[in-house]
Amino acid sequence: MNKKIIPLPILVALMAVSCVATRVTTDYSQISVPQEGGYQFKQITSEDQAVFGPRVLNNNGKLSWYTGSMFDISEDGENIVYIAATTPDQKEGNVYVRSMAGGRSTIQRTFGISATGPNFSPDGKSICFSGTFQGQDKSNICMINTNEGSAIQHLTESQSGLATAPVFSSDGQRIFYTRGIPSTTYVGAVPSTTWNYSIWSMDKNTSITTQYVEGSSPEYVPGDKLLFTKSNTSTNQGEIWMLDLKGGQETLILRDNTRGFSTPRISPDGKRILCVGSSTGVKPKDSNLDIFIINLNGTGFQQITFHPGTDASPCWTPDGKSVCFLSQRGNAKGSYNIWSIDLVK
Repeated sequence: MNKKIIPLPILVALMAVSCVATRVTTDYSQISVPQEGGYQFKQITSEDQAVFGPRVLNNNGKLSWYTGSMFDISEDGENIVYIAATTPDQKEGNVYVRSMAGGRSTIQRTFGISATGPNFSPDGKSICFSGTFQGQDKSNICMINTNEGSAIQHLTESQSGLATAPVFSSDGQRIFYTRGIPSTTYVGAVPSTTWNYSIWSMDKNTSITTQYVEGSSPEYVPGDKLLFTKSNTSTNQGEIWMLDLKGGQETLILRDNTRGFSTPRISPDGKRILCVGSSTGVKPKDSNLDIFIINLNGTGFQQITFHPGTDASPCWTPDGKSVCFLSQRGNAKGSYNIWSIDLVK
C-alpha cells in the first residue's frame, strides 16, 4: 500500500513552512518511541483502508505541509469522517464515514470528486468538505448528508481559486473556510506563481460570503472567535492566532522563530488547543511533523508526539480526555492511519 496524500494543487495553496535539517532514512514501523513513554497508542483504521494524509515536502531544508485537517469526529463521539481511496492505485480521495467503536463497516459518501478536509456539522447530520471535479482548476466547499443520499451541494461554486479546510460554526449556520487565490508574475518570459490565502465564511441560509483575515485552517471557537494559521513574513514560519469576529481583534497564541505551527483545534471545554508543528531532526530521526498542545492563553506549551514519521490532523474526543490524529507510525511503508491516545497517563 502506497502512502496516500492530498493532491498537489491543494498543498501549494495552503501550507506552513519551516526550516529543517538534512534528511535521513525514516523508520516508520515502531508504534511509539521512548519520548512518548506512558501514552498508550490505539490504531483506529488499518492499512487496507488506504487513508489519505497531508502531503509533506522537505525541499532543500524547507519543510512545507497542508495546514487543513484531514478527518473529524462527530460531537457525540460515535463516528469519524476521513478521506480514503477506493482502490490502492486511486489518486483522488473519497469521503468515508465509520463508527468510532470499530468494526469493518464504512460508508463511502462521495464518488467522482476529489475530496479533502471533511468536517461534521454540530448535529452530525451533514458533512462539509473541499471538492474538486476532474479537469477543474478550482475547488469548492461542498456539503452532503452524513448517512444517505448522493446529492452534493456546491456552496462556493461562484468563487474563483481554491476553497478548502471548511469548519462549521457551533450553531451550524455558518461554514468558515480558506480561500486561496493565485498570483502570477513574470521575470522576462518565466512565470512565477504565488498564493494568497484568507479566511472566509458562508451563511448557509443567505449564501452571503464574508472575508476576514489573511490565513488558513480556521477553527471556530464558541463566543464568535476563530483560531487560524498565519504565516510570519519575517521568519517564514506558521503561527497560531485567534480572531474576535465581532471586534476584529487578532491575538497571537503561538509563535516560534525556528519552527512552524498549523491546524489548531479547540478542546471541548474551550481552554486548550491542539496543533501541528515541525520538529528538528536529530539522527537517526528526520525533521518531521508532531502534535503539540497549548492553553488558549498561550501558556502550558507541550509536545505530545515524537515519532519520526508524520503526525498530523489532531482532533479532540468529545470528553476532552483523548486525542486522535493521523500518523505514519506502526507500519514499515509509512502508510497513514488514524490513531488515538489518552492524555491522562
